[in-house]
Amino acid sequence: MLRIGLDNLASDKIPNSPPRRHCFIRPLDRLVVTGIRGASISVRDGADREYARTAASPEPSFTVAGALGPHTVSDLDTTGHELAHTTFSVDAHTTVEDGGRFGDLFRLLDKGMCVYDPDGTGSVTWNGRTYRCFVSWLLDQFHTQKGMQYFEGCAADMVDLFRETQHPSGMIWSFVQQVDPAYFETAYGPYGYFGPKSDTAFFARQPSENHVEYIYVNMLYLSWKANGDDEWMQRTLDTAARALDYVAESPARWSQRFQLLKRPYTIDSWDFQVDDDYLPDFGIGRNMVIDPQKTKFGIFYGDNTGYAEACDQLAEMMDRLGRSAGADRYRTRGREIRERLNALAWNGHFFTHFIEEDPAVHRDLGVDASSQISLSNTYSINRGLPHDQCVAIIRTYLSLKDHLPIGSAGEWYAIYPPFQRGFSKHTEKELWQYMNGGVAGHAAGELARGSFEHGFEHYGVDILERLLDLGKKHGGRIWFAYTGCIPPAPPGPRFTSISLDDAANMDLWDKGAEGVPEWMSAAQPGNDMRGIPTGLQTFAGIPFIIPDPEKNHRRGAAAVSRRPGYPQQIKINILDQAHTVYLLHTAGNIGSAGIAGAITFEYDDGTQTTLYLVNGKHLGGWWFPQLKTDTSGVAWRGPSPRSTAVGVCWAALENPYPDRVIRSLSLEAAADGAIYALLGLALADKPHFVPPKVESYGGPDNWAAGTAMAALVEGLAGVRDQDTRYREARIAPRWIAAGVENAEVRIRYAASDGYVAYQYRHDPEARQITLSVAGSGDTTQCHILLPSCVDGVSFVQVDGKPVRFDLSRVENSFYVDFEVAIAGARDIVITYQGTA
Repeated sequence: MLRIGLDNLASDKIPNSPPRRHCFIRPLDRLVVTGIRGASISVRDGADREYARTAASPEPSFTVAGALGPHTVSDLDTTGHELAHTTFSVDAHTTVEDGGRFGDLFRLLDKGMCVYDPDGTGSVTWNGRTYRCFVSWLLDQFHTQKGMQYFEGCAADMVDLFRETQHPSGMIWSFVQQVDPAYFETAYGPYGYFGPKSDTAFFARQPSENHVEYIYVNMLYLSWKANGDDEWMQRTLDTAARALDYVAESPARWSQRFQLLKRPYTIDSWDFQVDDDYLPDFGIGRNMVIDPQKTKFGIFYGDNTGYAEACDQLAEMMDRLGRSAGADRYRTRGREIRERLNALAWNGHFFTHFIEEDPAVHRDLGVDASSQISLSNTYSINRGLPHDQCVAIIRTYLSLKDHLPIGSAGEWYAIYPPFQRGFSKHTEKELWQYMNGGVAGHAAGELARGSFEHGFEHYGVDILERLLDLGKKHGGRIWFAYTGCIPPAPPGPRFTSISLDDAANMDLWDKGAEGVPEWMSAAQPGNDMRGIPTGLQTFAGIPFIIPDPEKNHRRGAAAVSRRPGYPQQIKINILDQAHTVYLLHTAGNIGSAGIAGAITFEYDDGTQTTLYLVNGKHLGGWWFPQLKTDTSGVAWRGPSPRSTAVGVCWAALENPYPDRVIRSLSLEAAADGAIYALLGLALADKPHFVPPKVESYGGPDNWAAGTAMAALVEGLAGVRDQDTRYREARIAPRWIAAGVENAEVRIRYAASDGYVAYQYRHDPEARQITLSVAGSGDTTQCHILLPSCVDGVSFVQVDGKPVRFDLSRVENSFYVDFEVAIAGARDIVITYQGTA
């Protein structure tokens, strides 16, 4: 009987690589055939194409290649007649493995794209149909799609949904949501930016955005590349053209003066406008809404580089359908936009962030806006810019890398330097966060991908390695944004520890005394806080004086409650100023409302203010205490005779009026019977310092993982589609720049059976690079990075036969270029001259 088996000696040859996650046969696996009776074997792929034929031997073997699906091995006699056959199934899952850091990065990004859902997808129901998505905002969906297209094949769903709901004008909605639409309907509805709604979902357009239409075309194009479905693409193509035409015809989107896309003043492509004297008062949503007559517009370059790329993509799709006149029109439009944009906004090093349409507008934003570098420069290098412009942008970021602010996570800023004024909370307490001076994790992948393509391979490797380090150190993911500057901590405050001896009225033990209740009215002997040290103690860096019950008539804590035996209020004299009041406290029997008590600041001018003390925010229960916020935490934890862990918490309360003298602090009992206990009290002359976190906030983290995955796949691994479904692929492995000598790569579109696979080996001593290549398409363009000290290439062989090749140079990097037909597995040997 004819049988096949996996040749273990030829499988998973990457040192230190993890075990196989899938048990199916993969392209480039080596299989052994047993039970042969004839003269030869023939192997046919999932498209019924023969890709291997070899003479019979006791155990002939072959390398799996060709189309995915059922493969057939036939045992043939000398005349070619089939004596027997067997079948096996071939599948491919995307993987990048080097047995080291980049395999680790691949797994971190794979996981990072699924941080919000186990398979990385959600869904929206509209008119009875469920549409899967990665993110329900088009901008976020598309950039996440760049990486997720290799793992989930549902990207076309969102194209379908937004095609079906396109506004008659051609406008595309920014997002679809399943939450309460009341705000958006109120704020955007009067201006025409609230879309259709149903019981399950609604659509809206962020008015200030001018990227949605080109993002819609980007999504269509990327989905078509993956699924290769020309008929599906054709059904959507006219809506894509209407979307791009809407932008060029809308008085809210198109600058007649500059003949470019316009928008109000935002930070890069974000949706909130600058809030200054030029912003009209639209009421609710005022920094989002626009009006063609009232709003002051300008040219943001990122809208234009993205739109020009979408014009080229639309032209390519029209060419596929034979619509050459339309293709020429959009290709010309894209070229003219680039020419006008370069004349207006290119400063020789990068694109100027924003050019006012009205020259009379002069904004006071606390920064030299002409010097600001914004994140769409990183995206623009992957949008068809000339090579010299891409190089200039990359060099700009390399220079910025050498002059980073203290504590910066990287040079991939959303905008740098940040605005000092004009963006509300984003220029006050949250400077260096999110879009205003935050480091954009999602832009790092774009910069890396462009660097690989334009001759800065080592810089691309450096970015990917730093992303891996950030991911390992901070939550096992790449964050959408990181804090852009983390200065050293300021000098510590001057503390004043307040004695509670006079205010204390409850024991810390289970003893109690006349008029002094035992700890928390202990119902069981030993159920108390006897283990906590008393006297002057420092917890969480804060000095507290804890009353000693032995020396204070059994009184160790100031407790309030509405239960019998406790006062409902205790007043503690202060007569001092403070920026921050620190409490050492806990509570028992906290009710369902979560209120442990309240504290009232009474000032010497007769004013007062009250703050509630909330469970989970300021304190926790005293059995097995758990609390960790920026302004509170567990201060002491230890055993008691009844529990292995009891404890108390600390909390920092910001004094609302630090310039006033605090006459007293009053503790007040909660209404539902909680027992609140204060064990220590301290004042500080400075605000409580919270070290900024490395990770910031903002957009979805799966977007950041998606762009980084695209950089790993297209940049370092070097797999790019030159057609659709990898019918014609390009492989440009750049592992030499990473010092990697062995790598195994399989890249598959999840929306189709299109894939490319290769195994890469570099032997510096033999001066050879070898590759085994397979794929579902017809040809592969090979663009192989050579070592930096190579003097030339002696020859290139494919399956032992020499092939014609060319040498090319990209900046200071040298590549060898040749074409390979991949009807079956191909073994490539490149022999170079010089030293690696």
